[in-house]
Formats: sequence, structure tokens, C-alpha cells
Amino acid sequence: MNETPAPSSSPDVPALLRRLRTAYVAQLAGAIAAVEKDLRALDRSGDFATRFEACYRRVYALKSGAGSYGLPILAKIGHQLEEHLHRLAAEPGEDLLQRCLAHVALMREVQEEVSRGVERFPEVEDRLAELRATLLGPRYSALVVEKSKVNVKLCNDTLKAYPVHVTVVDDGLQALEWLLGQRYHLLITALDVGMLNGLALIAAVRANKRLNHDIQAILVSSSPSLPNFKRDIDPNFTIARDGKFAESLSQAVAACLANVQTGKAVAPSKA
Repeated sequence: MNETPAPSSSPDVPALLRRLRTAYVAQLAGAIAAVEKDLRALDRSGDFATRFEACYRRVYALKSGAGSYGLPILAKIGHQLEEHLHRLAAEPGEDLLQRCLAHVALMREVQEEVSRGVERFPEVEDRLAELRATLLGPRYSALVVEKSKVNVKLCNDTLKAYPVHVTVVDDGLQALEWLLGQRYHLLITALDVGMLNGLALIAAVRANKRLNHDIQAILVSSSPSLPNFKRDIDPNFTIARDGKFAESLSQAVAACLANVQTGKAVAPSKA
């Protein structure tokens, strides 16, 4: 007679997650030191591109781990450092490099505090906001979500006429991560941007009802027809990727920034 084997006991998931978090925190000091080493090597290396890519990957891994193991402040620092790195790649300079290193210093402060059991970081949040304000200056912050390099260039060329700091990502899920962690004034997204399309991205941000729920949003599409969403989660403008794209985009950006200046609520329309 065969006996039914006794069911194995369920794993203690909370205990496992705690162990994983402890291991992550234990490795943080080394990971942060590696990021700092990469950054300090940038201005001494003839192979800037290779060193920059290695540094960016290291920051991304550190930020992703922080999000997975319940350290949102570290993920936020990492996200903002990524923004600075994007700018540094386009405009290498000592001032930007020093601000990147200031983010590393904040990471190290958080790592030391977390090791002592601290979970709230109001002073770090304040200094992080100051660093972002310095990056933006008098400009607005725009997030462009687009996979096509040609269309990214068209967007960048159009936005040069406006006081806008531009960050570009090519994936809707990554864009949502950034929008849930940092304030932006303007979102320009293609419809087809990976697993989370442009309409779903806008809807998710609107439905969040917290950070960026009122963002001015422009959807770019080659599709002649789009599904209707509820009015309060529609894009402000939907523009066609056609021969008049640059002109239509410029008009939509101007209207969105005017809305930001006046504090106008989301008011979807079509262009």
C-alpha cells in the first residue's frame, strides 16, 4: 500500500525577505564605493563611454535592489542620480560630476543609518530636493517615452525652444517607475512603448492620485483611432506622427506649459 507523502511545510516568506534585505544592506557599502570609484574615474579616462555605461549599470542595479528590499529613499536617490548621469553624458563637466558625487554621499549616509535601524530620512529628502532644483534651475522637467531614436531626436529638437529639462526612456514600465518617484511637469509618450503602452501609462499615473497625477500629458500615435478613456485620465493632447508632427508637438507643448504656469487642471483635448 502506497502512502501519500506528507505535504512539505510552507516557506517562511517574511523571514526569507528579511534575510535577503539584510544581505543587500550588508553589500551596500561596497556597491556605493564602486559607484563612487566609477564616477571619479570618468574625468580621468579617455574611454568615457565605456566607463559611463559601467557606472550607469551599477547605479541601476543598486536602485533596483533598493526598490525590491524596501528602501524607497535609496531607490529615489538612485533614480535622481540616473537623471544627473543622463545630463552628464550630454554635457560632461566638473559641476555635474560633483553633484553626482553628492548623490553618492547621500547614499552612503542612508546606508549607515539603515545599518543602525533608521527608516525615515527627512533631511536626506530635503537635500535631494535641493539637488534636483539645482539641476532644473528655472526650467520645467519633461519625460519623453519613445523607442525610436529618430522620434526622440524630433522631440528633443522641438523641446529646445522651451525652458525644459528632458529625460528620455524607451519603456513604459520604466517610465511609470520614474513618474511614481519624481515630479515631472510634462510627459510625452508614444503609444507603443513596450509592455505598458502610452495610454496605459497615462492612465496609471492619473489613477495614482498622488505624485504626477495632474501631469500634462501628450500622446503620440500613428493609429487613426484610439480607445476612449475616462475624461480624468485621458492625455491632454493626442497628436499624429505625420508630416505636421513637429508643428503639432510644438503647439501642444506650448499649451501644456501654459497650463503648468497657470496651475490649470488636467483638461484632455485632441490636436
